[in-house]
Amino acid sequence: MSFKSYNSWFKAVILLSAGYILLTVTSIYLPIIISLILAFILNPLVNYLCRVRLYPTQLRISRGIAVIVAFLCTTLLVAMIGTFVVLPFIHEFDKFIIDLPAMIGKIQDIISNIEQRASVLEIPANVNGIIQQTVASAASFSADLARRILQTIFGFASSIVQLIVVPVLTYYFLKDWLILKEKIIVMFAVESRNQARSVIEEMAIVISGYIHGQVLISIVIGFIVFNGMYLMHIDYPLVLGLLAACTETIPIVGPIIGSVPAIMLAYLVSPALACKVILFYIVVHQLENHIIVPNIMGHTIALHPVIVIISLLVGGQVFGIIGMMMAVPAAALLRVLVRQLWKSTER
Repeated sequence: MSFKSYNSWFKAVILLSAGYILLTVTSIYLPIIISLILAFILNPLVNYLCRVRLYPTQLRISRGIAVIVAFLCTTLLVAMIGTFVVLPFIHEFDKFIIDLPAMIGKIQDIISNIEQRASVLEIPANVNGIIQQTVASAASFSADLARRILQTIFGFASSIVQLIVVPVLTYYFLKDWLILKEKIIVMFAVESRNQARSVIEEMAIVISGYIHGQVLISIVIGFIVFNGMYLMHIDYPLVLGLLAACTETIPIVGPIIGSVPAIMLAYLVSPALACKVILFYIVVHQLENHIIVPNIMGHTIALHPVIVIISLLVGGQVFGIIGMMMAVPAAALLRVLVRQLWKSTER
């Protein structure tokens, strides 16, 4: 057997070993993913700081110092957000947790009332069965949604120790991205390095555009929902605004999931108010689809809705809510990879 054959077998063993390790140590994904997201968010600021010339020497600062300055600016921004947003949110969320048992009791009373009215009316058995099944499914979905959100929050809190490495990873991703990229490219054969570089750069552009666009869209939608709920005097407007911002990261079904708690809270006050909230969310959804997303996101992902829905189903089945959030960017990366490989086979 020639040296080239040995080399090919060695690379195959290395790749299989790396794949096995990645499948078994899933606990390390969270800090790495968060670090990459922060690196993509802060990269434009770091690039800008590297271009700034210091007065009066006209010298530029190094990339490492630019990363530290970007960290300090981010820390100041996070402190301001914590003061004006997070602390009021915590107070409101505590009130929500205290009131939750009473709200569940009211919802159960409403469901019982609907079932009693349906049994009194002369409704065909099949229609009555559909109504009862729909009400039961809605109640089950709401309880399951609350349970999943709480599990995600507590799971995130339990991983706080792992998140200590996030600033360190983010620093090195920002500072040494070009070096890391070249080290990855060198692992490929000489004739494949240009294509590998093209794939990596296109993936970086797609992910960077998606992250920046998604963060901005989530902020805009969360702000709109908060103001709408506050003006309509719905309880817990901060909680509902943050929920809308978080569920906005799940395409297509996210806004629907985010609207369910607001509609239920409004219905506890009056059915008329619930209708107003439903109308409000329909208007927000139309604004999002026709104005906000096209102007902010553009054609960054360029995935057909069928592909998006299938990606969401697969991500949700494998990794739950986090999987649904990561499904679309993962599908976009896979699309880039498949297209580049397809081009190479046609040459």
